[in-house]
Amino acid sequence: MHKKRVRFKFWLEEDGEMLFGSGGTVLLEQIDALGSLSGASKELGMSYRRAWGRLKKLEETIGEDLVTKVGGNKKGYRLTETGRRFVASYREAEKKMDEAAQDCMQNFFNWVR
Repeated sequence: MHKKRVRFKFWLEEDGEMLFGSGGTVLLEQIDALGSLSGASKELGMSYRRAWGRLKKLEETIGEDLVTKVGGNKKGYRLTETGRRFVASYREAEKKMDEAAQDCMQNFFNWVR
């Protein structure tokens, strides 16, 4: 028997302008994993400039720094406490929305084979 699943993406927008979504969250996760904005941008296949712009837009939206520089000559980044909280909150919201979506599928479309 095949199991049906609802798939979706979500983001927050204001007046039709996207504030944040999964892309910003993935960028923060990669910065955290690699300790580098440059490394994260390469891993995600985007230019450093685009990654920097996305990070700055996200920080502007949240109203706090999400990353901080570390190291002396070696320029790296790590997530701030706010950055970690943002990632955790986004992933928890994503999980809860997925659970609700699957419940809706079961409750409203259980008649679909």
